[in-house]
Amino acid sequence: MLERIESGVRRVGLAAACILIPIQLLVSLSYVVGRQFFDVPVTALQELEWHCLFALVFLACGPALLADRHVRIDVWRQRTSATTRARIEIIGFFAGLLPFCLALIGSGTVAAVDAFLIGESSRAAMGLPGRWIIKSTVPLGGLLLLAAGGVLTVRNLRMLRTLHAQASASGGQASGATRGRR
Repeated sequence: MLERIESGVRRVGLAAACILIPIQLLVSLSYVVGRQFFDVPVTALQELEWHCLFALVFLACGPALLADRHVRIDVWRQRTSATTRARIEIIGFFAGLLPFCLALIGSGTVAAVDAFLIGESSRAAMGLPGRWIIKSTVPLGGLLLLAAGGVLTVRNLRMLRTLHAQASASGGQASGATRGRR
């Protein structure tokens, strides 16, 4: 089950990158060429460029967490045991990531639905319609991040349970994995 969730999060991130990065590059190039050489209105292109970036950031957070490519205090982390790291990750999930993701999902869903219901579009005269589309990446990104954090938390809980069982089986002495560095 965890592998399927992890695979789904990674696939969404990869698909977003494969689709949005080339679109963003083409839009940026069109924006520059249109503005410099053809005197073409570029408001919609500017907005599309920002929308692609916004969507890419939100849809890549979950896969970045799974790939361990997010911000950490690595100097401190390298000096802690695997058990301590796992405990900190679990506490971090419940105390920080879970409430943050729930807020993203809840408020992002409300914002996207409201934008859809009122037909919200850009405030610029030549801007893009359908603002709900970009706003819907907020709850989707929150869901992906929550799923990724949940996968890692379950793995950390399993690791702690295994280490505890090993310690109990060896007469209460901690295994080398709990004292060792990764």
